Amino acid sequence: MLYYFAYGSNLHPMRLIERVPSAELVDVVPLRQYRLAFEKKSQDGSSKCNLVRSDEKSDTVYGAIYHIDSSHKQTLDGFEGRGHGYLDDSLTVELQGKAYSCFTYFAQTSHIEHDLMPYHWYKNLVVLGAKHLQFPDVYVRSIQMIESVEDPDETRREHHNQLIEKMVNFK
Repeated sequence: MLYYFAYGSNLHPMRLIERVPSAELVDVVPLRQYRLAFEKKSQDGSSKCNLVRSDEKSDTVYGAIYHIDSSHKQTLDGFEGRGHGYLDDSLTVELQGKAYSCFTYFAQTSHIEHDLMPYHWYKNLVVLGAKHLQFPDVYVRSIQMIESVEDPDETRREHHNQLIEKMVNFK
């Protein structure tokens, strides 16, 4: 088993389980001295989430620790574009006095672009995950305030809107 720290579009358990059937939520955890940025250039021309180290003690990213079967790591790497915009690395998060060594994905420097925006559906995936996991309201609102744009690809947009509808109805 591996521990995975999800902080973006994989936050919602339904989304992650569709990608990696062995995923099981351990708990949610704040990660201090990091901030969430929508700055990773995607192949579709929009921005995706990135986890950015910060010197500010007040900066916090909320995320979810999942454990997954190690045989499913390669599958998740494929969904996340490992080597094509994201690289995986380990980080240690503390939860109730226990340290978890997790892997997560960070944007490659070559794929960071600050003037792109996420598509509405992508931002909604992140917001729905944060709400489902009951992250603090102020954190959820900070994500909701991120400016986003309509995806020009109708097929992709409809596919993700159907996913969002399933997530809204997930118990």
